[in-house]
Amino acid sequence: MADDGMQGDEFDEQGSSEPDCPPPPVCEEGAPEWMVTFGDMMSLLVCFFVILISFSSMDVIKYRSLVGSLKSAFGSQSAIASKVITGQATAISLGSSHDGSKSLTDENLEEELVASVQKEGMTGSATIARTDRGLVLRVRENVAFEPGSAIIREESFQFLDKVARICRLFDRKVYVEGHTDNIPIHSDEFPSNWELSSVRASAIVRYMLDQHHIMPEKFVASGLASTVPIRSNTTANGREVNRRVEFIFSGRPSVEAF
Repeated sequence: MADDGMQGDEFDEQGSSEPDCPPPPVCEEGAPEWMVTFGDMMSLLVCFFVILISFSSMDVIKYRSLVGSLKSAFGSQSAIASKVITGQATAISLGSSHDGSKSLTDENLEEELVASVQKEGMTGSATIARTDRGLVLRVRENVAFEPGSAIIREESFQFLDKVARICRLFDRKVYVEGHTDNIPIHSDEFPSNWELSSVRASAIVRYMLDQHHIMPEKFVASGLASTVPIRSNTTANGREVNRRVEFIFSGRPSVEAF
């Protein structure tokens, strides 16, 4: 019996010497606090990269060219009926647009030019040609200028407004060139055909800039006098055709991509 009491005492002493177990942790409802901060950081990173992508230049040219090719293949593109001077046609590689203008195919541009010429009833005074420099709109002298003058005729404003709309619509470098016949001019204002052709081209470009606020980087104005005839200057009709202003819609984008 004594032994049993001693063993009981020893058991009590050992049992009382063991430490109490800590209570299990209580899990709070909802996500931990660090998760909320982490989620906010991820959301900000996603927004940051979305903004970066939105500022990058997207290559939509191939997509638009593909759409134009499909329209032509299925016959949905309207036919172009006009007087077109045939030239050497070349494929034009287009650049990206920075001013909202479109980078479309030569067919789209030609269709717009032909529609403007026909709507103004100028099929006998304006022609369109495909050349190795791009699409060329040739406008005879009497449409925009009086003989020997570089002041734009008011009667041509409506047509020039349509040309300006096309210049704005398409992302092309536009070369405006003045041409004359080979008959020399001598006046107080224009000592030679070089000055006359140059001032006429500059007047057209100034009209586009002042009246339609198109980017000046889109245009190049130059006067070529009688150095680039398209008809013989030996006849009156040939000289009349050679006196012209040309709008060359180049394959180069109006503003180089950055």
